[in-house]
Amino acid sequence: MESVAGTVGRPRLAALLDEGVQRRLLTVVADAGFGKSTLLASWAAGRACAWHTVRAEDASLAAMVSGLVDALRRQVPALEAIPAELQSPRGPDADAEQQTRALAYAALLADALEQNLGHDLVLVLDDLHEIDPGAPATKLIEGLVRTAPSNLHLVVASRTQMPFGIDRLRGRGQVLEIDATALAFTVSETLAVLRKVLGEGTDELAESLQAAVQGWPAAVRLAVEALRTVPPDERGSRLRRALRSDGPLYDYLAEEVFAAEPPAVRRLVASVAALPRFGSELCKAIGLTDSVETLQQLRTRGLLVSAGDIDGYELNPLVRNFAKDRLAVDERELAALSLEAGRWFESIGEHRDALVCYQAVDPAAAVRMLTERGHAMVSGGMAETVVAAVAALPADLRNPALDQLEGEARQVLGDWQGAVECFDRIIEPAGEIPVGVAWRLGLIHHLRGQTDVAIATYRRGRIDGQHPTDEALLQAWWAGAHWLRGEFEDCRALVTAAHAAAKLSGDDGALAIAHTVLAMLAAIDSDPHGNFNHYVRALEHAERAGDLLQSIRIRVNRSSHHIAEGDYQLGLKELDVAIELADRAGFAVFRALALNNRGEALLRLGRLDEAIGELEASRALYQKLDSRRVAQPLSVLGEVYRERGDRAMARACFEEAIPIAEETKDMQSLVPSLAGLARVLAVEEPERAAELAALARQAVAYGPVLGLSGALVALGWVTLHAGNQTEAAATAQEAAALCRKRRDRAGLADALELYAAAGGAEVLHEVLNIRSELGDQLGEARAELMLAKRTSGSEGRELALRAHQQFLAAGATRYAAAALAASEQTGPAPVRIECLGGFRVLRNGRAVQLGEWPSKKARDLLKILVARRCRPVARVQLLDLLWPEQDESVASPRLSVALSTVRSVLDPEKRYPPDHFVGADRATIWLDGEQTAVDVELFLHDAREGLNTSDLRLLRAAEAAYSGDFLEEDVYADWAAGMREEARALYVRVARVLAERGRRDPDAAAGYLLRILQRDQYDERAHLGLVSAFQASGAHGEARRAYRTYVQRMGELEVEPAPYPAVPARL
Repeated sequence: MESVAGTVGRPRLAALLDEGVQRRLLTVVADAGFGKSTLLASWAAGRACAWHTVRAEDASLAAMVSGLVDALRRQVPALEAIPAELQSPRGPDADAEQQTRALAYAALLADALEQNLGHDLVLVLDDLHEIDPGAPATKLIEGLVRTAPSNLHLVVASRTQMPFGIDRLRGRGQVLEIDATALAFTVSETLAVLRKVLGEGTDELAESLQAAVQGWPAAVRLAVEALRTVPPDERGSRLRRALRSDGPLYDYLAEEVFAAEPPAVRRLVASVAALPRFGSELCKAIGLTDSVETLQQLRTRGLLVSAGDIDGYELNPLVRNFAKDRLAVDERELAALSLEAGRWFESIGEHRDALVCYQAVDPAAAVRMLTERGHAMVSGGMAETVVAAVAALPADLRNPALDQLEGEARQVLGDWQGAVECFDRIIEPAGEIPVGVAWRLGLIHHLRGQTDVAIATYRRGRIDGQHPTDEALLQAWWAGAHWLRGEFEDCRALVTAAHAAAKLSGDDGALAIAHTVLAMLAAIDSDPHGNFNHYVRALEHAERAGDLLQSIRIRVNRSSHHIAEGDYQLGLKELDVAIELADRAGFAVFRALALNNRGEALLRLGRLDEAIGELEASRALYQKLDSRRVAQPLSVLGEVYRERGDRAMARACFEEAIPIAEETKDMQSLVPSLAGLARVLAVEEPERAAELAALARQAVAYGPVLGLSGALVALGWVTLHAGNQTEAAATAQEAAALCRKRRDRAGLADALELYAAAGGAEVLHEVLNIRSELGDQLGEARAELMLAKRTSGSEGRELALRAHQQFLAAGATRYAAAALAASEQTGPAPVRIECLGGFRVLRNGRAVQLGEWPSKKARDLLKILVARRCRPVARVQLLDLLWPEQDESVASPRLSVALSTVRSVLDPEKRYPPDHFVGADRATIWLDGEQTAVDVELFLHDAREGLNTSDLRLLRAAEAAYSGDFLEEDVYADWAAGMREEARALYVRVARVLAERGRRDPDAAAGYLLRILQRDQYDERAHLGLVSAFQASGAHGEARRAYRTYVQRMGELEVEPAPYPAVPARL
């Protein structure tokens, strides 16, 4: 921004600005006419400043990002690549995910500045009031304020207060605020303005003017302009007359100013007031000759402001309003000028300004321009302009071509529902539809998880060879929908045709999607080489086409390929890029899928807490989108809980996923869910062997889907639990052969582990080697435990202890306990009751099966006794809790039966006296804590002792023992709430202490903080600590995502978030 000529110096304000830009944020807030822009332009001249003047059209995220990049790229050239990404079509969730997108772009800008800005830089944002507080661009500015590096200092000028909270920044001394009181002229400054324009002898005028306008800079400046041509001896009386006016002071002074101007100047100002912007070339083109010198004079006098380009101006806002109201121009002449201006703007490619001019005077001209240039405008990044222009047209000028244009533009903007409505207006209920409409409409349903509707829509597309690009896109998306349903031959036929059409068209976008589906088929065909090569070519074409949708999809799919081959770190790197792109583009459905894949990779690496966090985020996002694809994270989440030993939660996830996947024919979720459920139930309810075998065979029967090897392994385990070792070993060998063909090393280890359990112990060392190479610490721990049980002496104990440590590190506490028992070679407790997480009773180390409990009331009785901390509970209270609707005379015998059942389950062989584990008298019943091991009691003891003595060993033991909230399956039982809250609060204290004590190990600290957030997603200290832990470990992408999650959680509570934590210093 250039400084305005003819201004006076204001050293007191310059000093304030110099002080303010040492902080994170400087605000300059006052109404129109207080000289905010003039002051900042004068101060910024000669300083290292970037400047962006905010306009109403900057409300969109794309426009504001482009504006900021334009302002900053001279200082940071690396930012130049960002705007190209903004031109790509946005996802169907762009509107719903505006905050996520805004924070993602703020992080992108902040990271680029952090890496490339080597000095302090001031960014001035003028006229922030032009955009609504709820606009996406406002969220972007807020994100930049909170996340920018410390050497970027933001200066915001606005007529209104900041549209987001800054109290925390203010409290930290990071904000300096300049308001109208500070901006008002002092008497000496008013005198300086008078002297600069009128000369000496104006002291008395200054005092009178100051008293009348209270230092309002606009009024002072205009009063001076009004007096410019008045003889010195008449200035006092003229000023007094103006200040006595009953009308608006500014308008009266403006009347005085323009009354003295030549007619050509008044005509110029009145004519350009209706134009979006103007300059000397435009003025010449529309017949306003001799305007160059006049424009420069008006600018010098403060009546014009720069529009941001070399030859562009706008009227001062107050002058523009006055000109529209008071300076009359013949309407026909004004219409002709606007039409000429529109043609001129169109001729130089300024389509947005051309449409503004046309729509004001000749909508038919706007229709002509949209018809001729609309599609090019959409592909050129002007979809918002097109949508606004079409929506503003009179109904009688609308036509099917414009409906289709608006639909395509809305789809590019992410308003997919609006696009559906546009397309629906131009298609018949039945019969063929234009191929370009068919694939776009089908894709909307496709990404919503409505594959049946999507396939029906694709099928209606007209394929006649006239539009090879659209036909290739239609057939490729159609093929992908069949792949999801496991209909591979239909998929193969369609993608073959799609690939041929794409090659014919030469369109990179069409080639990208064709190669993507070919890669997906190669995975099913056990062709890793073809899978890899097709994805490489797909990504090359997608990036050449600038197609973010395909780039994201390809990266997410490639991550699956890397994870399947056991290259988990490479898969995670691929997903980091995909998630960032999905966040910025608004493709929430692919963000959800990417989070699902991250969860799977983290599971394989034994990072169970992180895996749960990613999978829960994926599930929540799918549920928010009302997508049936939620079965995917549910299936993987079930597997995480199964691996952790939390069978109740695993079962719940699998059982929730199965009917959803069956409804949508999502084989990629259905098969693993069936297999996982079979494995869980095989352990919990082995008496259902035949039923479980049928369940596992159902999973296998779906054929060569990606989960086939897992289904075979599940069938083998069910068979083994039923006692058929030979058949289990044969199934393991079949699964191993398939995994070798697919280069699935993790699957191969799973199959060999089954084979070892079925009698082929010689392969355990091979299993251990594979797990170690993959970095799969859970699998490695399982193999070590299996070896430990087959190895005597110190070597066996060492293997068991190693397994114990690895299980503990992963949070698989139940397996850790088994490994510890194996290492100590001591027998398990006669009775152990586990209530943290799911409820389970173990007799001599073996779980009591559900079928051994003849009464649910008996189980509930035992749970209540645990919840009462093994203290005597009155029989009357137990009757009220268990049979609240029954009379005591009816319920009392039932309580006696339930008590007898509990004793029988705990000691079925009656090795101990009846009251050995559960005592009773005529008034009370209690659980004997001396004779039973209760996990929640052990946790509470270790936690309290550890906190009181700062004993890290006890704290770690307590943290590891907390495998879940107390009796998670009884979440609505009031009698369990007290113990649940007590244990959870104590766990959070333990985890927080361990996180703080473990700052030198940021990965361990992150694990503790993630577990806190699993219990309380609004724990602010844990959120910010997690961001810092990720920073300290060098995981900056994860740190940014964790901060965005934190901002969203605080937004849900309407709490102002803290700024992005500073990167911790490294030793």
